[in-house]
Amino acid sequence: MSLEINNEDLETWRAKVAEYGNRVWESHNLAELKIFLSNLQQTILNSKINDDLKLAVNLKRFPNLGQFLADLCNSNDIVLNSEIYDLVMRCVLLWSVKNPTNAFEEKSTSWARTQIRKTVSYYKQEDPCSTLAHTVGCNPDQYNSESCNKISKEISVKLQDLPPYTWDNIAGMMLPCRSMSCEALRALSLRCVPLLKVPGSHHIIESLLACHASDSTMEPLHPGFLDAVIESQCNAYSDGQCSIELSYHCQTALWNRYLPALEREVISLVKTLIKRQPWLSREHAVTLINSRFLPLACLENPTIYAAVDNIFQAFVENTQGSPDVLRIMDYFSQALLQCSNDHTAQKKSSSICHMYPLQYRSLVNLLLISPQGLSIQSCCLHLRHIDNILDEITNNFSQHQMNQQEMYDLWLILIKWPTWYYKAIEMILIADWNQKPPGLEMICWLNYPLHSEKHDCLKKIMTSLGGSLRQLVKQSNFLMTDLKDAVLLANQNADCSHVMNVIQPMCQMFVMYSKEGCKVLQHIVDMALQKKGDTGITQQLQFLVDAVQLMYHLNGYSKSVPSSHIIVKQLQDLKKTCVDNILSTGDSDRTLLRWQTDQILQSCGFAERCLQKWSVNK
Repeated sequence: MSLEINNEDLETWRAKVAEYGNRVWESHNLAELKIFLSNLQQTILNSKINDDLKLAVNLKRFPNLGQFLADLCNSNDIVLNSEIYDLVMRCVLLWSVKNPTNAFEEKSTSWARTQIRKTVSYYKQEDPCSTLAHTVGCNPDQYNSESCNKISKEISVKLQDLPPYTWDNIAGMMLPCRSMSCEALRALSLRCVPLLKVPGSHHIIESLLACHASDSTMEPLHPGFLDAVIESQCNAYSDGQCSIELSYHCQTALWNRYLPALEREVISLVKTLIKRQPWLSREHAVTLINSRFLPLACLENPTIYAAVDNIFQAFVENTQGSPDVLRIMDYFSQALLQCSNDHTAQKKSSSICHMYPLQYRSLVNLLLISPQGLSIQSCCLHLRHIDNILDEITNNFSQHQMNQQEMYDLWLILIKWPTWYYKAIEMILIADWNQKPPGLEMICWLNYPLHSEKHDCLKKIMTSLGGSLRQLVKQSNFLMTDLKDAVLLANQNADCSHVMNVIQPMCQMFVMYSKEGCKVLQHIVDMALQKKGDTGITQQLQFLVDAVQLMYHLNGYSKSVPSSHIIVKQLQDLKKTCVDNILSTGDSDRTLLRWQTDQILQSCGFAERCLQKWSVNK
């Protein structure tokens, strides 16, 4: 049995609806509203009034009924509740007349149809902003884009109007920071996600990233907003462009406040250099890394550098020291050093050594010096300084003054800056040393950081192998059996399983310095890679390109390579053979072979330029 509703009841509910607005309705209030609407409908239907006068009489009886129903139609919770929405529509339809006979009925019917059009899901205007767009002289797409741009700029301007400084209780001073409540920032950032798809959205990103919560230590920006910003940067390394171009300060703010953004940045870099562009030379890889300003951000923000360092450490541990990961760490360190050299003069960044613990800074300072342009005597002296420091650390470890974690941290420093490790291998071949080659301690440390008992064995092997190869390098004609015997003797020592890590770069240096080495390239590659005469053309070409790049990294263009003209011809012959192999391969295998070969061919141009410049220095 329904209760009759009077105007006082209606006014009470109209006030409740106005108070709620677009907020979420509580379930018990929705239940009460459902009962009220049902009673209101029955009250109007049961009124004993002539149909021709019913509209006018009910309007006089309930003067604000239209406003009440319109407020309900504007509430999302009401429209989405099927039972209550059905009752609202029934009440609205009471204002509609099938065949209006006067102006009042026409206006009432038009109002009822408007409420229905506003709420039903199947009603769509052909182009909601076509009339307005044509009025201002543009098409709807342009109007939408321009409107979104103006909205973004307006929000950005409002955010920038916030006080630029906030009192920090911990620091006890005013700090540059725009602050809002956590709830307001989270809600605003979520509503801005659709705006990220339009041009010019970088304004609003920069403004939001400059804001912090005034009432919470939690991240105030909505994860959906931050993830959308990260997604816009996912092709930065592979394609060289982003859907949203962010400034350096905006990128730094994103990396500082949201660790997943920094993790995604490093992972994207690693994927590009391993899977998408593995053929990049060291110089091009360093340029790519610096293009995103991550090294500069590391120099200016120690927290970012620490996070990047931890991410690379995780890569090393999870891949068990993959050569590709170590190569990328080397590239990143070179990019960091190049960036430091460019900006230290402008006093924009601090010295790299200050980012390491105090006890390691003297070693880091030595590792940061580039060997390019130094004489052989200077390089040997520099390596002996490094050896003295490492020898002292080894003695401290044997006396239990250092734990294994500290030793591991030191090893990580060495693999980040391996230039002098390869320089030590080069000096074994070309420097004049009597009993002990320079750089032996560093070679031992990189291969056996936690096993100092194996250092003496490796030193003996390297001294013996280095002495043999140094004699062969100087000979115009040497017997291949002598080279094989020297390498075989080094490989036979089971106590030094990592000796191959030294033999491969040593063989590459041997090819570069020996006058006859390139003529027996296949045999040398077989020894370096521990193959048995089955080394492919692609592997030989890769080996030769890596040897040239290593030579350039250590010496630049200042070095003279005796057999550079022979190496150039060998490089060109190998390239031609690779292309012929692709053309003669069946369609099923051609795609994979082409991809493998293309990686190396991309690096051949740089190698040829280096060899041509070295030939001029003779």
